Parts: sequence; C-alpha cells; structure tokens
Amino acid sequence: MRSAILSLVVLVGMSTSAAAHHPLWPAPPIWYRFEPIPPLGNHLPWSHRQRLNRPTYLGGKIAFLIEPSSQEAMSWHENVHRGAYRRHAGRIEPMYFYPKPWEVLTAGPRTPRASDDGEAGLPAPQIDIQASGQMP
Repeated sequence: MRSAILSLVVLVGMSTSAAAHHPLWPAPPIWYRFEPIPPLGNHLPWSHRQRLNRPTYLGGKIAFLIEPSSQEAMSWHENVHRGAYRRHAGRIEPMYFYPKPWEVLTAGPRTPRASDDGEAGLPAPQIDIQASGQMP
C-alpha cells in the first residue's frame, strides 16, 4: 500500500513539471487596427498661447477674476496694460537687461572683523540676567 501511494506521488510530481511547458503552436496572425483618423502629432495648429505668448483675453480675464496671482492672470494683466489686446499686437517677448545674481555678488574673502592685535573689533554685548527675567 505504501509503495502504491509513493509511486502515485512521484507520478503526479513528474507529470506536473511536464505539463508546465505549453506546446509551441504557431502564433495567431496579427491584424493591424484600421485608424480612420491618423495620428496628428506635430501637425496641430499652434494655440493662442504658443503663437502670441499670452493667454486669450477672455481666458485671462476669467483667471484674473478667480485667482489674480496665477501666472495666466498676471500675464493677461501685464498685456492689458501694454495694450497688446487692443492693438492686436503680435508675439511679445520681454527682454530684461540687468546683471545676473552671480555677476553682482562680490567674490573674495570676507572682511576681517577683528583688529590686527587679536582684539575683537566690536564689543561683546552685555546681558543683564536680572532684567531679562532668567535666574542662574
């Protein structure tokens, strides 16, 4: 009886490993999808923002009423004051001519705060413990 159970366990164990690999049937044919509308990609027309570097008048005004500190609203507000919408101006790209932060920063060592003989240049602050309310 024991040998029958043992042979049954060995037979089941070996058959599962043989059944684990699927047979190599030929792959089914691939049918490509028909797309009546082709992908547009970069052939889309430019948006108002891309063409003129500013939001539309109505969109910017709504953004200004909802959240005046948003980038869209601030750009709209600046272009309204410039008269870009009234004059139907083209693309406006502001240019700023001022030095860069790394050009303004002074390079070099710090100025010494102590005199040459080793004494501190500024007197040390005197703290009155009784006046500050802290007891030692």
